Amino acid sequence: MEIRDYIKQGFETYYAKYSQVTEEGFCRWMRPDVPAEMKVVDNDEEWSIWKLVPSVVSEDHLGAMEEEYGLTFPEWYKAFISTYHHYFDVIPEQAVDEPLDNVRHMYNPLLCRLGYLPFTWDEEYGKIWCIDLREDAGEGYGAIYEIEHEILFDLDEERTDHAKLKESLIFLYPDFKAYFDHTFLEG
Repeated sequence: MEIRDYIKQGFETYYAKYSQVTEEGFCRWMRPDVPAEMKVVDNDEEWSIWKLVPSVVSEDHLGAMEEEYGLTFPEWYKAFISTYHHYFDVIPEQAVDEPLDNVRHMYNPLLCRLGYLPFTWDEEYGKIWCIDLREDAGEGYGAIYEIEHEILFDLDEERTDHAKLKESLIFLYPDFKAYFDHTFLEG
């Protein structure tokens, strides 16, 4: 199966798993200010259930981000941020109007300089999750690590080397596919 199809299937599976509407009319996918093209039912209510919408993020958008970050993104990550517009609560939201804004908010110059691509976070604990782009692992590309965001404030952006950063990284998954499967297909 192609990577993009795999990501698409995973997003759709995850969305369907949590799309139940309660007797009171609530759903995990309800939120305020949903753009009309992302509403399941186009109404004038403040809160609406959103739906997955095919992404308009192009190879040009991705190439510009790679240049901006100074990294070459793995195919799994490219498909991950360019398959659907969504408001999932476990990864940066990608609305139709500014689909890459929340993804760009993940940027960290120290992590990127040392070859780590930040892609999501655990908001409750303040941990940033990143892909190690310096090595291959498993079926995907690069192991997944987490780092307490507070630690990054104490590290010198210009002089910190990989060995020093590695002391603060905690291994999570052997590759992006393992992360994706756990989060969207098994979780």
